Amino acid sequence: MCTQTRTHHIHLFFRPWRSHGVVISPLFQKPPARPAQGGSPFKPPAASNPQDSFRSSEPIQAFKPPHLHQPAPTEGPKVETIPYTSSAAIPNLAAFQAIQSLISDTPEGLRQLQQLAEQGKLSGNTLENLHNLTEQPRAKGLDGAQLTRETLAILSSPDSNIWQSSRFTCGATNLERQWADQPERFSQVVENLTGLQASTTLISGYTLQRAQGSTDEDGSGRSSVDRVLQSSIMASAGAARGDYSVETDRFGNDPEGGLKIAEIAGITAAAQNRSQVVIAYDSKSARAAQELIGKMEPGESFQAAMTNWEGKEHMLLFQGGQDGSARYFDPADRSQHTIPLRDFLWKTQYLVLPEPMAARVSFGPESIHSKAQIGA
Repeated sequence: MCTQTRTHHIHLFFRPWRSHGVVISPLFQKPPARPAQGGSPFKPPAASNPQDSFRSSEPIQAFKPPHLHQPAPTEGPKVETIPYTSSAAIPNLAAFQAIQSLISDTPEGLRQLQQLAEQGKLSGNTLENLHNLTEQPRAKGLDGAQLTRETLAILSSPDSNIWQSSRFTCGATNLERQWADQPERFSQVVENLTGLQASTTLISGYTLQRAQGSTDEDGSGRSSVDRVLQSSIMASAGAARGDYSVETDRFGNDPEGGLKIAEIAGITAAAQNRSQVVIAYDSKSARAAQELIGKMEPGESFQAAMTNWEGKEHMLLFQGGQDGSARYFDPADRSQHTIPLRDFLWKTQYLVLPEPMAARVSFGPESIHSKAQIGA
């Protein structure tokens, strides 16, 4: 694993979650019974060791790697008939036209580029980052044109094009998904990690190194962008457990796969330049958690550690709740889902919250599992 340079330190403070034997409140009750399907999937969260890792479910046979997931063809207008935004509205027209020429043989890529332009998501820096994927050398094993196509697909439809495959990278994949909501930052991370410099400086000042072996195909079916970003996050976040092997998806000093909850909080703090608070979800924190969900602003998200999610521990990205429903991204199937909020919370074990978000409500000290703080 490459040596990591840090100009800021991430301090982790651990507070284990213990059961308190309290009476379960109405906000923490089992959802109404459903028709049995091999047993009820909704079981109460069990108190677990703070060192537990959160991993993916087994690969689902319906997955269709290795190509990027694209919407089914429709009878909509051809690319040349889609109304184009004015060239005067493009902040870096030369880079835009160069990218347009590069992907001219892929109608879907042209549609994605135009969609991003009309949504105002292509700043001058974003276009420059995308253009540099082919204008500047890439690491051995990576193709700049393919990286451009993959990045455009992710930015235009992140929920459909970011995927962990069968790897134990759910926490890392969710962080990648959060990055994708900020095209300029995402494209810069992709450009830097796939280039000869093999590293990128996050907004916290933390230097994220490209994981060794991440430029090589690993048989997972993930895109090159997914493989490089997720592997680099894994290697950095779990560095205390030894070198991360992209091939085996394991750390040198630990046979277990996946990141631990405190490691997810730590790398998220570095990526967002915001301290993170891990909340143990139980009867004591349920009311405050639901109050917080009601106060979430559009575009906000946080990671949630789930227990017995399709028989496994798993990390999901909670994207909002409204009218008694929970909307979330599942990195294991490249999809956004909506289910009853009660059902989602029944299987929730931990919430990884930015500290400013957690401060909107009052969580008791007994509900704080750990913290990852950015400090000088």
